[in-house]
Amino acid sequence: MSKETLFVAISNQKGGVGKSALSVVLASYFHFEKGLNVAIVDCDSPQHSLVRMRERDKKAVSNSAYYRQLIKQQWNQVQKKAYPIVGFTAEKAREAADAIAASGDYDLIFVDLPGTVESTGVFRTIVNMDYVLTPTVPDLIVMQSTLSFATTVLDHIKKMENTPLLKDIFFFWNKLKKRTNVEILRSYSEVMRELHLTVLDSTLPDLCRYEKEITHAKRAFFRCTLMPPPARQLEGSGLVELAEELIVKLKLGQS
Repeated sequence: MSKETLFVAISNQKGGVGKSALSVVLASYFHFEKGLNVAIVDCDSPQHSLVRMRERDKKAVSNSAYYRQLIKQQWNQVQKKAYPIVGFTAEKAREAADAIAASGDYDLIFVDLPGTVESTGVFRTIVNMDYVLTPTVPDLIVMQSTLSFATTVLDHIKKMENTPLLKDIFFFWNKLKKRTNVEILRSYSEVMRELHLTVLDSTLPDLCRYEKEITHAKRAFFRCTLMPPPARQLEGSGLVELAEELIVKLKLGQS
């Protein structure tokens, strides 16, 4: 390898915060729009939802002349194949990521972890990542779980005899509603600062477009493992701002 590959887990102890959707849209944006070489290790065992999404995307493209044309246009513009998505258990995630990194010139490998740190191997994987990206929402139950996740991981790292690889956990607000509970958002932001947790400036609104996959019957989509989100759909999504902040924080694209 001619560059150092970054390993970033996407994790939160609470489900329903948008981890898998964000794994795909970030990976596709970085890979196709920003020219980074990306891969995903899907640890959502046994269902491996992202591996299945790739299969659905391939089927939808094969059944649609419209999407086949989009793929052709994309190839003519960037000449990049789709990034790999492999399914493994959390226990074997780091080994799988290492194998992918050794097979090519990768900038970034996302590891999409199960929705609880109590799952076998999740702790081991987290402390062997470079960074953890943790989406959260301004909900009392979710925030209690998120803070529990953060303090548990950090306490675990402090007790480790060998120095872990994990450099930082990046938290950011996801699925913010127009009339969200501002007081909860403000109070928990303050709590996270007091705990010296890193909270990104970027936030993502609660938009149904994050759930839109490609199908042979419809032409509107946002998340796809074979193409980036359409430019017209990026406006107001918060994705570009989040991606650009992560590029700076992770020093992506720098040799």
